[in-house]
This record gives sequence, structure tokens and C-alpha cells, in this order.
Amino acid sequence: MHLVFHIFEHVIKDTWMIFPFLFITYMLLETFERRKNNNDEKVFFGLQKYGPLVGAVVGLIPQCGFSILAAMLFVQRNISLGSLIAVMIATSDEAIPILLSMPSLYSTLAQLILIKFVVALGVGYFVDNVLYRHQKIVYFDDMIEEDLEEEAQEGSSCPCCYPEYPIYVSAFLRSIKIYLFIFLTSFVLTFIIECISEDTLSSILLTNSIFQPVLAALFGFIPNCAATVVLSQLFIQGQLQFGSFLAGLITNAGLGLVVLIRYQESKKNILKVILILWLVAILCGFLFWFL
Repeated sequence: MHLVFHIFEHVIKDTWMIFPFLFITYMLLETFERRKNNNDEKVFFGLQKYGPLVGAVVGLIPQCGFSILAAMLFVQRNISLGSLIAVMIATSDEAIPILLSMPSLYSTLAQLILIKFVVALGVGYFVDNVLYRHQKIVYFDDMIEEDLEEEAQEGSSCPCCYPEYPIYVSAFLRSIKIYLFIFLTSFVLTFIIECISEDTLSSILLTNSIFQPVLAALFGFIPNCAATVVLSQLFIQGQLQFGSFLAGLITNAGLGLVVLIRYQESKKNILKVILILWLVAILCGFLFWFL
């Protein structure tokens, strides 16, 4: 019992300052997400006209709504596979708010965002112009405007948000939710370290092994924001090397993969998406392992 209280006190001391940063971040995000002049159709048409470029940009915005939206549009063949891949690679879910809450890691955050943008852009255009050049796209100009608006509204919904509440309440609830994830993750990791030693934990996580990016990339496929919270905490605590952290965030495409499965996208296309994400994650993980 003494050990539990000791760990609890230690984790509180290490994490309590994270909450104000999370709240400020989510206040800004909520303000952006609820703008009355935020015309989502511009994003849709941009994804068709500029494809992976727009996908890489909107994917960097830390919310799961865009990966859901991209998956919905791909199922309807309104965007290319490269555009979908670009959104999924650029997405980092809760990792950005968490790193924003750690001022000492701002340079790492900037590096992460730049790398994910470049990789998402390059892979997206490679997929569209080399691997799958003859994709059939249903252009928005051929769709009924009312149907587009209905699909856009459904696709952009985000299960992590609370639109029924005022901005400050929704931001507070989202901050509490992620802080609890962070606190519980930190508590469990600290407890494990206290019980089995850092050397044993490092061995389990392949800390000194070149194969750690492979493990992180597989872990990243867990379709839940908790996965990015765990990856972020392991990275912050020094258990994950930057390349492994990057690999896990590349495969963590929010709920995009779940949407593809739910709307019965062909197994062949789902496997293509998974394979591309996994290979890109491993290659990037190995590359930054040696840098």
C-alpha cells in the first residue's frame, strides 16, 4: 500500500501541470472546429483537386474527424487512395496535445509535424501516380448537393467531441479524458518499473533493439486515442526511441480503418491501406533509428 501511495504522489507531481496545457489546446481546437464560417466543402473539393497535399495538411490537425471523413469519402470513391493515405499518415490524434503540454519537447513536436507532413505528401502522391494511376473517382460536381452536405456532416462527426456543450465545457471534458489516460498510463508504467525494474521493461519493449519500430508500428494500429497516449508517454519516459514513436503514430490512423471496415470496403483495399501504412511506418522508424 505504501508503494501505491508513493507512486500516486510521484505521478501527480509529474503530470499535474499537463492539464492546463491540454485545456488551452482543446479550447483553441474547439474554437476552430465550431467556426460558423468553416465551410467543410472546401476541404472536400480540395481533397479532390489537390489530393494528398490537402490530405497531409488537414491530417496534421489533431482531431479524429478528418480520418473518419477521408475514409467515408474513399468508400464513396470521392477521393483517391493516395489522399486517404496522406490523411492517415499525417494524423497524430492525441500525441500533439500531449507534446504541446511539454514545453521542453516543442522542438521534437515541430520535427514530428514536419516529418509526418513530408512523408504523408510523398507517399500520397507516390500511391496515386505510381502504384494506382487508374483509380476511378466520382467527382463532387456530379453529386447532388444535398447528399454531399448530408455525407459531409456525418463524415466529419468526431466521437471525441462534445458539441452539445459550450466550448469551455467540451474542452474541459476532453482535457479530463486525455489527462486521465495520461495519469493512468504513467501510474501503470511507474508501477511496472518499480516492480520489475527498468531493465526488464526495456527488454519487453525492445528498447535497445532495432526491431522496436516494428513493435511500435503494430501497436499503433490499435484504433483508439489511448494508443497514441501510451506511445507518447513511453516516448516521454525514454522507453521509445523517436523512430519507434514516429512509426507508431504513422500506423495510428484514428478511427479511419474502423470506418472502412464498418462500411464494408473491400478486404483487398483495406489490406492495401494497412500494408502501405505498416511499410511506411517501419521504413521511417528504421531511418530515424539510425539518425
